[in-house]
Amino acid sequence: MTAGRASMTNLGTLIAVLENRILTGGWAPGVRLPSERDLAAEFTVSRPVIREALKALQERGLVEVSPKRGSFVRHYTAENLMRPMNLAARAAGVTARQLMRARVMLETEAVGLAAINATKQDRTDLLRIHQLFAQPGNLHARARVDLTFHETIARASGNPVIHMMFTAIQDLAYGLMLRSLSDREVRAAGEPLHTVILEHILDRDPDGAREAMRRHLDLAEELYGPDLDTNLAEVVEHQLAAPLSETPFGDDLPANPTLV
Repeated sequence: MTAGRASMTNLGTLIAVLENRILTGGWAPGVRLPSERDLAAEFTVSRPVIREALKALQERGLVEVSPKRGSFVRHYTAENLMRPMNLAARAAGVTARQLMRARVMLETEAVGLAAINATKQDRTDLLRIHQLFAQPGNLHARARVDLTFHETIARASGNPVIHMMFTAIQDLAYGLMLRSLSDREVRAAGEPLHTVILEHILDRDPDGAREAMRRHLDLAEELYGPDLDTNLAEVVEHQLAAPLSETPFGDDLPANPTLV
């Protein structure tokens, strides 16, 4: 089953697939997107769902919606994509260490509950998102897929408060993911753990899922060095001084798990 062809009942998964298509060049800047009717047919969802997804992409600065003309891909920059994270990090003075410790508390419990409570649709969504890790894409495309993977785990926990809490810090988490994915050492250690986490969820193994998530998140404290206690916005700005490049998500990712 290929991403984007099966029915998508979760708006977040649909947004992730559309966003990934833009950020990886499937729809170039200036291109007019397919009509709502065509997108609804492709993804087997209603037109109101497509409108919600396009609205989200518009809020992220990726799409411009023009009445009677349609939706067009905007000419985005790294600065535009980073703006929400920068505002949140600077306002609160958040460091990577502070955010990571909060994420460990939240996400180890979320993933344990997801291993117990995830529905068949949740599991299908996680598999679909995991497949996107293997596609080529620039840093921001990789970080958006990473963010959606973790957000979907929070939703799959079955506890709406946990999902709301993760949503509240997702702009900050996105900044942390940019820092990790731009670091070859962190990326090499962390990306394969997405597969391990997913396998434990699919196996209904909450203890294994919690341990894998803790190992995944603890990499920041092990490998960030001085960046760990620097304002996150400053860390990301420094790390992203180089231009965006088209690179694969990971050279040594294990094979995608299967839904049983």
